[in-house]
Amino acid sequence: MKVTAKRSHAARWLQGSGIEIGALHNPLAVPPAATVHYVDRFNAEDLKRHYPELGDQSLVPVDLIGDAEDLSRFGDGSQDFVIANHLLEHLENPIRGLQEMARVLRPGGILYVALPDPRLTFDRARDLTPIDHVAGEYRTGTDATREVHYAEWVERAEPLVEWMIDAGVPTGPDRVRELMGMDYSIHFHVWRPEGFLEVIAAARAEAGVTLELLEFAASRPGEDDEYIFIFGKGIDDLPPLPPGDQAGRTARDPSADGGRRDPGLADPGSLLEELQARLQSQSAVVDEYRELQASAAIRVAVMCRAAVRRAAPAGTRRRRLTAALAREVTKLAERGLDGTIRSVRERLTNAAHDPRPGGRGSAPPRSDRSE
Repeated sequence: MKVTAKRSHAARWLQGSGIEIGALHNPLAVPPAATVHYVDRFNAEDLKRHYPELGDQSLVPVDLIGDAEDLSRFGDGSQDFVIANHLLEHLENPIRGLQEMARVLRPGGILYVALPDPRLTFDRARDLTPIDHVAGEYRTGTDATREVHYAEWVERAEPLVEWMIDAGVPTGPDRVRELMGMDYSIHFHVWRPEGFLEVIAAARAEAGVTLELLEFAASRPGEDDEYIFIFGKGIDDLPPLPPGDQAGRTARDPSADGGRRDPGLADPGSLLEELQARLQSQSAVVDEYRELQASAAIRVAVMCRAAVRRAAPAGTRRRRLTAALAREVTKLAERGLDGTIRSVRERLTNAAHDPRPGGRGSAPPRSDRSE
């Protein structure tokens, strides 16, 4: 069983009783609220013989023999969900398969669809399936196109399948006839996500299948090779949400709890108290910072005043003293003080480099100096 966070997240939509078609050795892990019955075209022993590449891997027990394109053993609206995990690409007539899956789903039932991203699999050298081709197979059947699909598979896909390369599987027309004689389940179709949505639209136009897209998860190169769609049967007045979504239930029916507060939300009074405490804490930090700024500014002002008193008329000594003050202010600024200190530093620097007589770089006449 392949379990990923993406699959688990998508599977949260499933609850009640449903079916998974063609699970083989890789059934979808479902929530405890979901019960799954497994459907396949052969029993487990025959599946082992049909797919020798599965080796000793354990297969799920097959509860019912059936075909995705013919689910006549199930009544209309009898299933809460249907899982088609890497299945639809194996169907010769995917619109017919979607029609059957939608038929057995109850209104609002969930269709879980996972498909391989051809860019990340052995389908990467194959052409994408045109939507006209899929619609044509639904209208007129698949007899005329069957051999073409097998031939393309043998030519473009099998040379990229690792176990087939290792086993030295033959190629050419004989291989095509062999697979057709076995009724081997190849990837008949190749889609990227946008192409598969065209299939959903075609199923509605050709067969009246109405499926609402509820969720999509893209492939993640390096982590997996699949993309996932969650569809609901029919179109709800409001978009449905996964089971157990408290916020969703409140949004869909604000009066459903009789006006009581949703228990999934935190108490507003507690939130307000927490925010007030944070605000007070931040205010204390700001006050401390301002006091530090003030004390530093006073320190710099005193130093500047003392330096002016000691400064001799000679500009050189004054420039040295000014430079020393600038270094001290730089140290203060590096401790996280704001533009007030930087402004003092800039003024001192300007004073040290002002070449004008009587300017900032030279001492003014003593008669003009004030204490």
